[in-house]
Amino acid sequence: MRLTIPKQRAVIGGLLIAVAAVLAFLAASGNRSVASTAVVIARHSIAPGTTLSEADLEIRSIPGAEQIISHTFGSIETLIGSRTLAPVENGELIQQSAVRTNNAEVEPRLSFPINREFALDGDLRSGDTVDVLATFGSGLDAETAVLARSARISSVHASDPSSSSGAGRFVITATFTTPDQVLDVAHAAQVAALTLIRTTTSSSPTTGRTIVTSPGALSFGAGSQGNGIAVP
Repeated sequence: MRLTIPKQRAVIGGLLIAVAAVLAFLAASGNRSVASTAVVIARHSIAPGTTLSEADLEIRSIPGAEQIISHTFGSIETLIGSRTLAPVENGELIQQSAVRTNNAEVEPRLSFPINREFALDGDLRSGDTVDVLATFGSGLDAETAVLARSARISSVHASDPSSSSGAGRFVITATFTTPDQVLDVAHAAQVAALTLIRTTTSSSPTTGRTIVTSPGALSFGAGSQGNGIAVP
């Protein structure tokens, strides 16, 4: 028989339920030192991707819930309009890891790999802003396009140096202005060479040429399209 390892959310959920059960037993046994706290639970089974309404939720008072409240919610109003990221069973505590609340960042975000020499030798930090360029083709047929301007870096991680494919590469997570920019960068990460230009403290204008071609190659004017990439 094959054994499966429970996912992290399931493990934490089991622990929360176990802790709540123990605390409820202590309260029922006459331990008056255990205070009760309100937590939000599911009124019925909820599928992933559900936008939560008051009809999906209810408040339940659990003794000692202050010890688990950091993983759950204490107010239904906080969850109205939030979207579930995982299935939630009837009567289950609504865990923070199972929903994306309205307060969560909703800007388009993407992770992509890039070679160190094209990412300022790795000298990037969370909060930096960068322009993302992509070079398609090589030699006289090469073409470089600006795919996004002032994308904000969320994280920078070095790829596994023990891997031949990961040596000298980084995985960049950045927030973009539009979904189209995410699509362009995601495509270019697979078929082109990406370059990052730091603009964090730059006072230069954010407009200018968006495509450059090799000498003698067909020239595309600013705002045109090339290689199927819509230029911002």
